[in-house]
Amino acid sequence: MSPHVVAIYHNTESRFFPYEDGHELRQVISHWRQWPTGTDPIEIVHWAWQVFNADLDMLEARRGTPQGEADFLIAAAYRLMHRRSLSVGDVVSVTAEGVVTWLACENDGWRQIPAPAATTGAPLTAEAVYGYARGGSDD
Repeated sequence: MSPHVVAIYHNTESRFFPYEDGHELRQVISHWRQWPTGTDPIEIVHWAWQVFNADLDMLEARRGTPQGEADFLIAAAYRLMHRRSLSVGDVVSVTAEGVVTWLACENDGWRQIPAPAATTGAPLTAEAVYGYARGGSDD
C-alpha cells in the first residue's frame, strides 16, 4: 500500500466538452488515500467518478464495507462545499510515489494529458471547510 493524492479539477471554460490544452482548471477538492502500490491511475479516476457522482444514499448504504466510510465522508464534504458533478472536460490528477498522472474526463472514458499550465485553486484545507461551515465559499 502507498499513499496516493487524488485532486479534482473542474474545467472553468468548457463543461460537457472535452478538455483542450490551455483550458483553465480549478482544483475543487483533494483526497489522500492508500491504494496498493502500482495501482493504475485509471482505476483511481474510475473510483473518483463513482464517488463524486453517486447519490449519498447509495454511498451511505456501503459505509460498513472496506473503504465505504471514507468514500461517504469525502463525497459528503464535496457536496457540502456545493461542488457540481465530475463531468466531461474536468481533469483528475493522481500522485503516487512522486509521479503525477493527469487524466481528462472524456465522453467515453479518460485520456492522459500533460500537466496543464492553467490551474487555480488549492487542496482541501481546514480553512476552506471552516469557511463553508460559516456559510461562505472559496469562490
